[in-house]
Amino acid sequence: MKYQKKPVTVEAWILKSDYHVAEIDEWVQQALIEGKISFDYQQKVWEIKTYNVTYFADDGFYLVKEDGEINSYRPDIFEEMYVKVNDTNRISPDDIGNDIHEFLHGGDK
Repeated sequence: MKYQKKPVTVEAWILKSDYHVAEIDEWVQQALIEGKISFDYQQKVWEIKTYNVTYFADDGFYLVKEDGEINSYRPDIFEEMYVKVNDTNRISPDDIGNDIHEFLHGGDK
């Protein structure tokens, strides 16, 4: 069987060590305050703490908040999994559903 990831809207922010406070999204500021994310200046790496493990990420990685959980993704992985909400270059879930419906029902809607 094949499965498709449910369409979900997430919040994302690109990690960078030379950020200015005014540039940081509110949810990222809150995660910094709560210690969920931090930057190790000696190792030049971001630390992302989840419920059971600590991940490490470099500048340029995407920080993603989904269902209250914060994760990080390499840019190439993020761009394969997510698309900006206002981006029309990719097929929407509705279009995929319509294509499947047309295939199964010979174009009848």
